[in-house]
Amino acid sequence: MAKKQTRRSISVSRTTYERLKAYCETHDISMSQFVESRVGDFLGRMDTSMPQPAQPVTRTRDEPAKDPDIKLTADQIFTF
Repeated sequence: MAKKQTRRSISVSRTTYERLKAYCETHDISMSQFVESRVGDFLGRMDTSMPQPAQPVTRTRDEPAKDPDIKLTADQIFTF
């Protein structure tokens, strides 16, 4: 075991966790990689190892996706 702990944990709701897990599985990235990248974006530090998401589908916030094969981007799922 490492002498100095370098990772920490955060808590999110079950719904957020499940949505994040589904998004990351669909885009073949780890949940920690996604969270680190998005937090880095918000705080002004970019993680270039993560591929950029596709352009979001244009629709209103309350309008459901009409095509079940459309994958939502992180910007459509999470707001920071």
